[in-house]
Amino acid sequence: MSLLVVMAHFDFERRLREHTLRTLEALSADSDRVVVVSTSGLREQDLARLPPRVEFIARANYGYDFYSYKWALDAVGNFGDFDRLVICNDSFVGPLVPLRDVVDSTQARSCDLMGMTYSHHHGGHVQSFFMSVNSHVARSRAFRRFWQDMEPVTNRMDVIHKYEIGFSRAIENAGFTLGSYFQPSEEEEVLAQDRYLWFREHRIDATYPDKVLAELHPFVPGSKPWNPAVAYADRVLDNNRLPLLKFDTLRFDPYELGSRRLLTACEERKPEAFRGVSSFLEATKSRYPFRRGEVNRPASEEKQQSQAVGYLLDRATTRNEGC
Repeated sequence: MSLLVVMAHFDFERRLREHTLRTLEALSADSDRVVVVSTSGLREQDLARLPPRVEFIARANYGYDFYSYKWALDAVGNFGDFDRLVICNDSFVGPLVPLRDVVDSTQARSCDLMGMTYSHHHGGHVQSFFMSVNSHVARSRAFRRFWQDMEPVTNRMDVIHKYEIGFSRAIENAGFTLGSYFQPSEEEEVLAQDRYLWFREHRIDATYPDKVLAELHPFVPGSKPWNPAVAYADRVLDNNRLPLLKFDTLRFDPYELGSRRLLTACEERKPEAFRGVSSFLEATKSRYPFRRGEVNRPASEEKQQSQAVGYLLDRATTRNEGC
């Protein structure tokens, strides 16, 4: 299988962080070509640390990750010649399993567009921090037109609706199938629902109009509106079933998984993969304030106020420790 990887990168200090270097080393070892497009660039000393088969392109900082994806695909040109194409960014630690295991998995072979996770929110879509398409998709008119017609946008929610969700819709409407690498169990979906309901009650700023519209609409049982990259984040400790961990989970912990406890467990069980992550989070925390429309109430206080939530958190911790 010939494999192309394109990655979007940004670092406010123009550094190649340890976790990103490890990801690039793993991706380049398992693929035929890796193209990184950065909206920050890298210092000369960090450019020299890039793996030999990684191509690095710097561009101006606009258009978010999707425009970096487009930039990389435009630079490659012949992306349809590869058997598999992986599109990802640098917003996570991992993947913690070989890339070939992901793109040659049963899940990958059963669909045309595969995300690491699949969100059922907004009509259903693969999450765009890590997704993969086969050559049938890459050669299709729908795929090429999506990238050719793309224009940069300046609002994060516009990116999500127009491009993340829009990409899944364009591929699905062209007759292709969607799926995900991570497959939650029914029990895990119940846990994710409980975590999401806790988020709705305790983290949403009800005075912020966009959040009221996006998150406080009546909950419909079975609708699965949670963010799976967050709701299932601790499955990284379950034999790498979800083989990456998003930094947003560690920074904001919106579903109250116990992010400090989760990171400590990852550092203890996967020390090589998580080396330098704590220092990275500390060095960059001022650059990632809590998002508008969400509040950061201390989770320990909320835990004391709700036995039900406390039970769920303790239950999740026990599962982690037993993995």
